[in-house]
Amino acid sequence: MGSMATASDRVRIGIIGAGGMGTFHAHTLHALPGTEVTVIADPFSDDAEALAAQLGATFSRDVDSVASAANVDAVVIASPDETHAELALAALAAGKPMLCEKPLATSIADAQRVVDAEAASGRRSIQLGFMREYDEAHVQLAKALTELGAVHFLRCAHRNTASAAARPVEVIVGQSVVHDIHSVRFLSASEIFSVTANAAYDKGVLRHLVVLCRLVSGAHAVLEFDDAAYAYDVTVEATAADGDVLTGDPLRATLRQAGDRRVAVGADWFGRFADAYRHQDQAWVNSIRSGVFSGPSAWDGLVAQVVVEAILASLADGEEAVVRSLERPVLYAT
Repeated sequence: MGSMATASDRVRIGIIGAGGMGTFHAHTLHALPGTEVTVIADPFSDDAEALAAQLGATFSRDVDSVASAANVDAVVIASPDETHAELALAALAAGKPMLCEKPLATSIADAQRVVDAEAASGRRSIQLGFMREYDEAHVQLAKALTELGAVHFLRCAHRNTASAAARPVEVIVGQSVVHDIHSVRFLSASEIFSVTANAAYDKGVLRHLVVLCRLVSGAHAVLEFDDAAYAYDVTVEATAADGDVLTGDPLRATLRQAGDRRVAVGADWFGRFADAYRHQDQAWVNSIRSGVFSGPSAWDGLVAQVVVEAILASLADGEEAVVRSLERPVLYAT
């Protein structure tokens, strides 16, 4: 299969990483018409071989060979964060389109290498897993903003339930807050000029993070993150020139019992964004077929990583950190 598939072609997909996210992608893509999961590779997961057998795929512990496999037309990279850049570069070298989970890389230098390699190829073939662009609540808010004029302010509230994990601040910002960074960029249509971050800790573990962002457009955004909330939730509030808009709640059953009316809240991000991931995967397959990639790009991954490192710098010294400006390749101009 070349860069464009016809409707009659089956898209054969190799999955790298069979953890929670890789397994979800494998089942989702296996269920889509015209797609086939042909390879599942994971050197560590005890469940990967059983997953491959369940889906009729080949199992491998050699993740480096997936992109060049003859029975793989496209690759999903759902391996540990620190492996993303090298695996993306291998897929680019093999000419295979890929869906890469965020982050694109764990350093600016590695993310830049991927962007440079894709730009040199002259065509987009990387879609990055910023799935909120496919979440109905975010889609509706973005649509409403097109009718409300210039964005003046965004508030992104992100509640996580990882209190038992005691994650390092670098992981929290690079794995979780990176989604909110991308939300600000795609909802405001502006880059982030500077960040000022403040954090609250409990026994040495980051609990709350607040980031004030100044945007190139002159607007502002606030990112609020809680890593040990009682339930998982993500909301966005936007103030624009001609009105305000707030993301709606996902469709949930309303319980009326004992004189009370309440709506259940979820405990994890899988439940909240499962449909968004499904829509994302379908859009990615559609892009492979059409040869036109329009979802979140490697460039978005690089810019997000630059903002991540600015937030970490602000946390380290307590000062406002100006986000490094980058030269945008022509490939990502639209």
